[in-house]
Amino acid sequence: MPAAKSLKILVVDDQQSMRGLARQCLKKLGVMDVALAASGDQALEVMGQQKFDAVISDLNMPGLSGVELAQKIKGHPVLKTTPVFLATSESYREKADDETVDHFVAKPFSVADMREAIEKHLGALT
Repeated sequence: MPAAKSLKILVVDDQQSMRGLARQCLKKLGVMDVALAASGDQALEVMGQQKFDAVISDLNMPGLSGVELAQKIKGHPVLKTTPVFLATSESYREKADDETVDHFVAKPFSVADMREAIEKHLGALT
């Protein structure tokens, strides 16, 4: 059971408002260490410098899509165990259906959805 305050989560979204909303939801769960990236390429750069317990990525972004980012993470020898949650609206859910994606999180974000995704892959939060 991980302590929420000990988790490091990376949020990847090209829209600043969505990055902020995700950070807000995570903070309500007690996750204080939230890094933000505006693109898949920026996310990979940040992940090369520090380890994260999970990545929450938007699906539709310029450059690397969320699925392409997940594929790169899962294909990397060091990063491959990092859970990748794909965030998009219900109408795009089928596009998020890829074996490299660990969990789907509906937009707009809710605290309950975030908790479910984290607890399913990292264990019950304390």
